[in-house]
Formats: sequence, C-alpha cells, structure tokens
Amino acid sequence: MFPSAVSAGLAFSGNLGVQAHPNFSSPGFGYNFTAYYKFDDQILLGVQSGQGVAGKASAIPVLGALYARLPLGRVIMPVFTAECGTVLADSSRFLWRAGGLFDIRNGRRSSLLLGSEYEGHSKGRGGLVFRGGLLIEF
Repeated sequence: MFPSAVSAGLAFSGNLGVQAHPNFSSPGFGYNFTAYYKFDDQILLGVQSGQGVAGKASAIPVLGALYARLPLGRVIMPVFTAECGTVLADSSRFLWRAGGLFDIRNGRRSSLLLGSEYEGHSKGRGGLVFRGGLLIEF
C-alpha cells in the first residue's frame, strides 16, 4: 500500500510566472514554492504557497498540489498539475488550478518546468497562469 523506500522521496520546486486576468487586462507577476512527497517517479503530492496570484499582489495561497508525469517521452515529459486550497488576502477564499507543464529533465535529480494552468476562485472569474521554474528531487 505504501511506496517502497527506493522510489519514495522528496522534491521541491520554485516557479516564476505571469497571470493573465479575464480579458487579458492588467497581468501580474507571481511566484510559488512547492514541497512534494514522491510516491514514485510519476506521482508527487505536496503543499504549495507563494505570492501574487488570484488577482492580487498581496494574495498568499496555501494549496494542496498534485504533479503527475505522463509516461510519454524520456527527456521532455508532459505533466498534469492540479492544486486547490485557500487564499489568504483581504478575505479568505477558495482557489483551484488545473493545467499542464513540460518537464525537461536535466539529469536524474532536476528538471526545468514550463507550462500554463487555468486558475479559478470563488470570487470573480479566473484567468490563465503561465509559469516556468525548477524542480529538484531527493
């Protein structure tokens, strides 16, 4: 039921990105950091936080995150991502994201990340988030 010690481990990612609001008005920059538990080389579950998302530069999300590599390719792999949680800002609200990335392997323990997600929240319409970053695995 639990993964073996050989495949289990930890991974960390850091991303920088830009958020396009509905109608592509007033895009904003943001960043996030994620700590993952690796079930195997394909599935990672973790906790994510950062700043500058959900339409406000002062918004700080706390999200549960899923990172699922699809078994296609060897150096460049498509990835499905999903996050959901709450945003700590003027008032707390629900936030979710779903999208995909390209995981560009730099070797066994690191990858460059490039992709986009749709971000939705309980107050107002969502928008697209474009991001790039680095994933380090232990």
